[in-house]
Amino acid sequence: MSYREENGQVILSMSREDFQLLLIALGYATGGASKDGWTPVKRMIELTNRLNQANPHYTPYQVSPEKPNSQR
Repeated sequence: MSYREENGQVILSMSREDFQLLLIALGYATGGASKDGWTPVKRMIELTNRLNQANPHYTPYQVSPEKPNSQR
């Protein structure tokens, strides 16, 4: 795994296995964030979508601006 900064951005290089583990960790973090309300959950989902924006095998989560009715 490697880390570097370039033009104000962090550039990470990692194995596919490490990336999969990162996504699992984000899933756990999203579940943990749910106790703090919708905003942290929304931010975690948006981060996951940004991490995968160039991934042709990824379907982005749809994030509503406010807490979904089913979770109120």
